[in-house]
Amino acid sequence: MTRTAPGRPGGGPRVTDVRGRPAQHPRTTASRALALAVLVAGLLGGCASMPGSAVDPDVAASASAAWAAHGSDDYAFTLTAECGERLLWGTYRVTVTGGTITDVVGLDETAVRIVGEGHDLAEEIPTLSELQARVLDTDADDVAEVSFDPATGYPASVLFDPMPQGTDDEECYVVTDYAPTG
Repeated sequence: MTRTAPGRPGGGPRVTDVRGRPAQHPRTTASRALALAVLVAGLLGGCASMPGSAVDPDVAASASAAWAAHGSDDYAFTLTAECGERLLWGTYRVTVTGGTITDVVGLDETAVRIVGEGHDLAEEIPTLSELQARVLDTDADDVAEVSFDPATGYPASVLFDPMPQGTDDEECYVVTDYAPTG
């Protein structure tokens, strides 16, 4: 669309886009597109070079031994999950009895809403034994980051990223306030 700008020297045309904003020169637009493409390629290239697993075998063996010695089938913990496109999001207090999740309480606004919607979060939330099995065995190749509690060996934080070049497929957990209950 071309409009004549009143008061411009010579009354020359003012070129605008469909929204009425001044149109950009094609080279400016192309330069921005190229800069964006270089940025995206750099970010994706960085993801592509991530190792298959962040689990150090010696640390994993030590954590496994500590959990076997200290772990319990009756305990409570706080779980925070805040990445990926999935139902489990927020901070929860989880109670495990006999190795099975028996109670889930939402601790923040998002978790309270999700619990209140009636979802079966016992199916979504892993026990600490299940989480450790995933980190050390089942999904070890998908682990991008992990740290273990030095005293008890449970995964204190873990990031699963099954498709490093994908978007929103991640699962991340932070475990705090572990306490045996039995």
